[in-house]
Amino acid sequence: MTNLSVGMAQALVGLGLMLLGTGQGAERRVEVALNDAGSLAVSEVVSALAEATGQTVKPPPADVTLPVRGLPGALGRALLADCLGDEVAITIGPKSVVFVVPETLVESDGRALWKERLERLSARTEEAASRQQRHIMRARESYRPNDPDRPTICLVHGVNSSSGGFVHFIPPLEEAGYGIVVYDYPFNQKLDDSCAQFQADWLAFRNQAGETRPWTILAHSMGALVARSYVEGAGRDAGDVDSLILIAPVNQGAHIARLQPVLQMISGMRAVQGKRTAQALAELSEGVSQSAEDLLPGSPFLKRINRNPPNEAVAYHILAGDRGVLSEDGRKQVEAQVEIVHRNAGVFGSLTRLATGELGPVLDELTDGAGDGCVALARTRLPGAPEPVVLHANHAELIRAPLLFADPGPVVSMPQILEWMKADRARGGLGGR
Repeated sequence: MTNLSVGMAQALVGLGLMLLGTGQGAERRVEVALNDAGSLAVSEVVSALAEATGQTVKPPPADVTLPVRGLPGALGRALLADCLGDEVAITIGPKSVVFVVPETLVESDGRALWKERLERLSARTEEAASRQQRHIMRARESYRPNDPDRPTICLVHGVNSSSGGFVHFIPPLEEAGYGIVVYDYPFNQKLDDSCAQFQADWLAFRNQAGETRPWTILAHSMGALVARSYVEGAGRDAGDVDSLILIAPVNQGAHIARLQPVLQMISGMRAVQGKRTAQALAELSEGVSQSAEDLLPGSPFLKRINRNPPNEAVAYHILAGDRGVLSEDGRKQVEAQVEIVHRNAGVFGSLTRLATGELGPVLDELTDGAGDGCVALARTRLPGAPEPVVLHANHAELIRAPLLFADPGPVVSMPQILEWMKADRARGGLGGR
């Protein structure tokens, strides 16, 4: 077929769609392929539905993808149905998703409503893309490159957080004379990806700033693993870190990480039910927390990172909390109730014991005196590094995270942190080399 013939054929097809879209045809069946990861690109949905129904709708310039399998997929389908309308049938296939748009939305009486729905989905997708967490290292106004009188501290957040989690934590550091750089990253992705990106962003930022002095890295929770991956790996001999402060670090993992995918699904479900479309798109497109698997004790990631000893050229400091969410009496009550279940299970007793076999370690993370509500004291330890300094505070309280503390106030960990940094500075650290 000649190029002219192809062009004429395409024009006729387009004309046919336009005629059908103005009331001359029946429902539209539109098939959109899944990507290699088995997810659905929302921009392709908007483009395909608009083209097939003769609408002119600008697809979102930045895309998000939605899961289509399992519970996340059910939420994704519910979200699309809410945006496109219940009249549009959505069928999930092995490699594609099929949308069937009824004639009532294609013909003249329903065309305006249908276009409005597509435009709203496109706009919400663009908004969702802007909400998604990205890798970025940013300097605050307090940062002064290569200034020996204002040493730099790089803050790395943990799971379910961002640099905004340090909002009450930063001012005391700046008032004490330190320059602050913050690092953001998507906490849901695999830790190997976060670690690799941190290394790239760290080197790029310092190179662009012309930085020659070493910094302190202060990391909270899962952020400790991101920081350690560089300090004890590719950056071991770089000489660009002189102090590493780990607050409530998950050095040996946390069993409570098993709840992370559940918590994420609950958040996504609430967003869908509350018709907060952009938020739901952003949360679902980020996928179920892959980092949760890496945080489980004994995970391949933890085994790999813990094979490297601490960096002898770096001063290590570990701060842990022992204010749990469960009292010792409360723990005993939980254990007693579980034992009753075991005894009453009869022949299934062995199965119930297997199902609750990790209850003890989980309770260690939750119990007052044994953990901070998320991480057990014993799992904050790092062989070869100093023993943790323990404060009676919970996981979020250690940095006065806004999740629990809406207003500024005393940061329980700050006196110890400032004492460490003063000592490091006296010995020639904190950029003083």
